[in-house]
Amino acid sequence: MDWIDYKDDISKFYRGPLDYFNFNYKTSQFAFNFIGRISKHILQNLFYKVEVDGIENVPRERNFVLMPNHISHADSYFAMINLYPCKAANAIADEKLFRSPFFRKAATLFNAFPVRKGTKNLEIVNYAAKRVNNGDSLLWYPEGQRHKNPSENKCNPGKLGSGMLAHSVDAPIVPCFIAGTEFVMPVGKGIQIGKIPRSINILLRYGKPIYLDDLRELPSSQETSQKIVDRIMIAIEKLRPKNEYIDQSHKL
Repeated sequence: MDWIDYKDDISKFYRGPLDYFNFNYKTSQFAFNFIGRISKHILQNLFYKVEVDGIENVPRERNFVLMPNHISHADSYFAMINLYPCKAANAIADEKLFRSPFFRKAATLFNAFPVRKGTKNLEIVNYAAKRVNNGDSLLWYPEGQRHKNPSENKCNPGKLGSGMLAHSVDAPIVPCFIAGTEFVMPVGKGIQIGKIPRSINILLRYGKPIYLDDLRELPSSQETSQKIVDRIMIAIEKLRPKNEYIDQSHKL
């Protein structure tokens, strides 16, 4: 597949899913900070009850790769609005979301690039790694797709591509655990606020950067990638609360 220039009319690409996208603009740090600050106060003070732990573990002065578990299309929004004034992060997104004019506009501010659900195209990994090694931060889901049954209280296995990415970038890998967003935007449904404001509880836990120096010294291989993504998934699971899964569906 050839590189796609964002200056072209995006509507002509609706005929089929996109594997990756080559944006020619840079993420706007100003927009990231401005929108993040306003959104954080509005969403967390008026609509949702959000608990944030460990934000001090996210590097402030350099780029990083944030790797959360994935349970909802709302994950990226909540994971990112708490990051300012960190370096603005790029993100991947389901290409279907780019059919929304609002989402396309937001993508130009946050440099989200579309990928096809379930794709195995390694160009996505290579493109994301290139952005990180050029100094950009990145939000990347090591599971590869949303967990359809968060009530299982465990993550899906990590994907080899996520291990490949972590192995090939010169940036800290920051684990993140998210809970509650599956009730903000359940699978197959739109945004939910809840029967009353702030009735939906959301938890965000940012862990300390994962030590990977010993594994980065290993040659690139499926075995190395598996070891790396396994370590990442273990770090995410360690952030999960020890109590049983809390079902908030009655609040919707």
